[in-house]
Amino acid sequence: MSAARLQPQRNSAEEVERRLAAINAGRALNAIISINPQVMKEAQRCDRLWRSGAPVGVLHGIPLVIKDNIDCIGMATTLGCRALAEAQPREDARVIARLRTAGALILAKANLSEFAFDVRSRSSLGGDVRNPLNPQLTTGGSSGGSAAAVVAGMADAALGSDTGGSIRIPAAWTGLVGLRPAFRRRQLRGVAPLSLSKDTVGPMTWCVDDAALLHQVTHGLPVRPLAQRTLRGVRLGMINDLSGDDDAQRQALALAFSRLRRAGATLIPLRLPLSSRVAQEPCLSLREFHPAMSRWLSKMDHAPASLSDLLARGEHLAEFDELLQLHLTRSALVCAAWREQRRFQRHLRQQLQQQMQDQRLEALIYPTSQRTPISLEKMPPGWAPELAAISGFPAVTLPFGQLANGLPLGLELLYPAPDEEALLALALAIERL
Repeated sequence: MSAARLQPQRNSAEEVERRLAAINAGRALNAIISINPQVMKEAQRCDRLWRSGAPVGVLHGIPLVIKDNIDCIGMATTLGCRALAEAQPREDARVIARLRTAGALILAKANLSEFAFDVRSRSSLGGDVRNPLNPQLTTGGSSGGSAAAVVAGMADAALGSDTGGSIRIPAAWTGLVGLRPAFRRRQLRGVAPLSLSKDTVGPMTWCVDDAALLHQVTHGLPVRPLAQRTLRGVRLGMINDLSGDDDAQRQALALAFSRLRRAGATLIPLRLPLSSRVAQEPCLSLREFHPAMSRWLSKMDHAPASLSDLLARGEHLAEFDELLQLHLTRSALVCAAWREQRRFQRHLRQQLQQQMQDQRLEALIYPTSQRTPISLEKMPPGWAPELAAISGFPAVTLPFGQLANGLPLGLELLYPAPDEEALLALALAIERL
């Protein structure tokens, strides 16, 4: 188990210098888009506060990396797009304001898949994010820069966003803990939208305790340790359809499940009646991106006036031309197709809860991705991340074993209620194996 790393800093300026050196050394990873120009002054202010003996926050002086679709005052919010290189927010996102109140330092903004569109982190502004474990491989996306920054030592934690797996996939492919919280629209203030019905913001960390701390702070919850528990008697639903077709992953997964059983957990094979629908369901972003992005652009300074204006500038990845053109044809949010997808969200949520109640299951467990990357190109992870994304339930991925290619095996837990602390307490018990 990785020990908690997020501790109040007494020498913040030294810590910032160390992290800036790591950013400079890791430039070839393309993890970072911009550095906070005020971060050293803010760190020195933290040091003066510490020396004065005044009370400090739980994240005092800790430098964090933030995905560049989350507004931080004084820094552009670019979404990785050259057309948005000067786009300035008028205030901090809600999650950033809470981090600052707890004493955290915003060190840098992380590269991502442009517009958060993809499961591979490539942008016109930042290039391809490379996996620190193997620079010939992608980190996944869309929060790939956040994952790479943590693994490369640029920060001990980062914030990402997750619409269909964008926190959990990069975390799984780099050996991190990644939490997708339950869907709560109020948390999205100041976050560039992709899908208003699925977007979430969450932490990417080395360990479950740190993920819990950042979750509590960003959600305005009391900061407290997770409940201590064992796995004895815990019943987990094991979804066979998500084992993947890679023999090496199947072997690593079998070993992981064997360790869980030896620790006292009961794993119940489960087949989801709605699995084929989940695998084929189109993303709600196809209906929601255009109207939501238009509103977001209207609140930014020095940004294109509209999505059509952005597209006309031609300062984006050419591979997204067709998709952006499609979005432009869908300016109305509410329509029959959107209503049907929203009904399916509710139906999946009810079906998951009922099936888990019938089987007396505490959570579902499955590999976060059905395959691992083989290059810098897109590697579809399968439909596992969509279970939480569509249902709105919280899910966390944590590393649990290693594959033959040296990459970690990421196991995902899905909890059938909006209770992240119960989910994380269970994840902590698994981490301690």
